Amino acid sequence: MESTGNYLQIMIDSLDKKGVLLDRLIEKNKAQYECIKGKEYGNVDWDAFNLLVSEKEVAIDKIIEIDDAFSDLYERVKDEVTGNREAYREQLIKLQELITVLTEKGAQIQTGEERNRQIIDGIFQKTRQQIKTQRTSLNAASSYYKTMSNSVVRAAEDSILDAKK
Repeated sequence: MESTGNYLQIMIDSLDKKGVLLDRLIEKNKAQYECIKGKEYGNVDWDAFNLLVSEKEVAIDKIIEIDDAFSDLYERVKDEVTGNREAYREQLIKLQELITVLTEKGAQIQTGEERNRQIIDGIFQKTRQQIKTQRTSLNAASSYYKTMSNSVVRAAEDSILDAKK
């Protein structure tokens, strides 16, 4: 029973650590937003943006480790806790509160990620449209110059033929 209480405390501590990591992810999402909001592709500091992505990956890896350890601990204590809820009431309430807070933070992260993804999609779409417009312009100019070159050559051939007659 004592070890179950210790395990529950470790679970609470791990959720606290997860909360800190989720706060970091929220901050990194905001920093990424600042990197990309209202900017065109060439004006975005992609190095800074990619550094933030790398930092987020590290935090996510740590969160996965915490989740795995939490699941392992839960499997160890679930029978004892479900059979004796009243003895662990305070710790269970704390766990429930932490899980609620972490769920809200997770939703906030998802919202920020989606916002950033939409902005980046817009940047790329605008860039693709600009490239397409430039290609169309280049093709039109190329066709014009070919047509004009052919006209000049034909005009020169026609004048040579007229001179021979």
